[in-house]
Amino acid sequence: MRVLKFGGSSLADAERFLRVADIAVNTHGQSQVALVLSAPAKVTNHLVALVEQTSRGMDASPTLFEINGIFSRLLAGLKAAYPALDEKALQTRLTKELDQVERLMQGIRLLGQCPDNVQAHILSRGENLSIAFMHELLRVRGLELDVIVPEQLLVTDGGHLEAHVDIEASRVRFAAKGLRSDCLYLMPGFTGGSDKGETVLLGRNGSDYSAAVLAACVDAECCEIWTDVEGCYNCDPRLVPDAYLLKNPLL
Repeated sequence: MRVLKFGGSSLADAERFLRVADIAVNTHGQSQVALVLSAPAKVTNHLVALVEQTSRGMDASPTLFEINGIFSRLLAGLKAAYPALDEKALQTRLTKELDQVERLMQGIRLLGQCPDNVQAHILSRGENLSIAFMHELLRVRGLELDVIVPEQLLVTDGGHLEAHVDIEASRVRFAAKGLRSDCLYLMPGFTGGSDKGETVLLGRNGSDYSAAVLAACVDAECCEIWTDVEGCYNCDPRLVPDAYLLKNPLL
């Protein structure tokens, strides 16, 4: 099995989402694949802002509207590329997830703060929706699929927002589950499960960690961290206009 992880910038819009699907399909033709996905670009930042705004008594509905817009545009683009896509099912899933977030926001307003377990649940919605959208896209392309639910298989310790995976205990769960050889696996990054089965986060930018952990748990032949930049820069090109590509980042 090859574990392929794609971050938010690689899933930022329909064009990039479709490119990730192409890579997954092509790789699956050579080896079994487990695909680990982040939330589309900006979604997690918006969810963080939403929690902060609501905790301070601010109106976070514009932020929720922005999140809905990101996924609605993504859905429209995927539907245009693949008319057989079940748009109604994905729209229903999106509405359900965001309605749940809105209900949790009401509780946060009443408390004036956001409990860690609630925050973990809210911040992980982007990854779960990424998986739902990719699952439907790959389904219409004729692939056999299965979803790895981190809350059930990635055993963690630590708090709800900065948990660490117990790899040996997780290996036992994966072995007990057994993985089919005839399907492509999908797993949301960034999350694991508490001893109570609750959603916990593996820290910001924890999807790379998720992919590495998954690879270790299933004895994958490799773990590939995909990105949409050409390589390693001397600094963050999003912040520094004259950032340049390093010819040999190991030196």
